[in-house]
Amino acid sequence: PTPSQTEEIPKLEIDVDELLDMESDDARAARVNELLVDCYRPTEAFISGLLDKIRGMQKLSTPQKK
Repeated sequence: PTPSQTEEIPKLEIDVDELLDMESDDARAARVNELLVDCYRPTEAFISGLLDKIRGMQKLSTPQKK
């Protein structure tokens, strides 16, 4: 069997609400990095994409001042 067939894909849950509550992107990136510590693939692109989405969600969840 090839390694990809025998290797289990780890389940990973990222609590987006927890990330939304954090003060800064640095704190978010550090937290996501902790969660991905067992991930052997490059994580930088994933983390920066996730932070972009979270910034977009923050804009949606923050009431717009008129």
